[in-house]
Amino acid sequence: MKTVAFLVSMMISGVVMAQTVQGTSNTLSIQVGKVEAPTAEVEEVINLKTLGITKVPKYHALIIGVSQYQYAGPGLPSLDMPYKDAERLATLLKANYTFEPGDVTLLRNPTREEIINSFDRLAENVNEKDNVLIFYAGHGYYDKDKDFGFWLPSDAKRTTRSAWISNSTVKDYVGAIKAKHTLLITDACFGGSIFKTRSVESVIRKFAELYRDDSRKAITSGNLTEVPDKSVFLKYLLKGLEDNKDVFLPSSVLFSRIYEPITNNAASTPLQGVIQGAGDEGGDFIFIRKN
Repeated sequence: MKTVAFLVSMMISGVVMAQTVQGTSNTLSIQVGKVEAPTAEVEEVINLKTLGITKVPKYHALIIGVSQYQYAGPGLPSLDMPYKDAERLATLLKANYTFEPGDVTLLRNPTREEIINSFDRLAENVNEKDNVLIFYAGHGYYDKDKDFGFWLPSDAKRTTRSAWISNSTVKDYVGAIKAKHTLLITDACFGGSIFKTRSVESVIRKFAELYRDDSRKAITSGNLTEVPDKSVFLKYLLKGLEDNKDVFLPSSVLFSRIYEPITNNAASTPLQGVIQGAGDEGGDFIFIRKN
């Protein structure tokens, strides 16, 4: 595969500021860059060597959208948007980023068994040079007393948790998938002791450093109960990926771009951080834009 060079114009930026915001149940420290009036303009060729690699790695995506619930009722209504949002994300990744159609799995209203089987296939087929994106949109539930978070697949019942998927199960699979970088994006609660929020300091690190070190990161809406049908989090997440013009987009940069629009328009505070105990070594998932 040929290495394609991209020509971009980069401005010399100025100082860095730190900002701390108070979340629903966590304090999130964010470091953002302030661009001052440029004193010079520098042209730089950005290509795969910028990441320290020689060819485009394989990008896998497992995209899950649960809108219709088999046992829908009070407290567990069916939803209109999650699958539509999931479908839009799958289309966007294949059109704008280096996700080949055969490596993108889109699950529409899957059961618990179908989700677990998809996790198993990723664990079997992904190697240490590949990158993995896992996305979930649908109902989630947070048990405050037990500090447990769950995804609710299409066969979930509100009265029993036998078909629910716990955060700890998701974390175990993230750790079992032997990828270079794994990014989990979810509009349902993913928190507690297995999710460590951190400052977005990686936005000022070099691309090669971010890609060199393995990563197991998550971005979540911060919701602690069932998600609203029309999600502000997903609206700005998809907009951030659609509007991006950078060749390389670290997940930490994506989060820093969507954080303020989300908090300005939603009651919950989005979170970004490390999935504890899953093999994170300080790197970051980097989206590679086509052309």
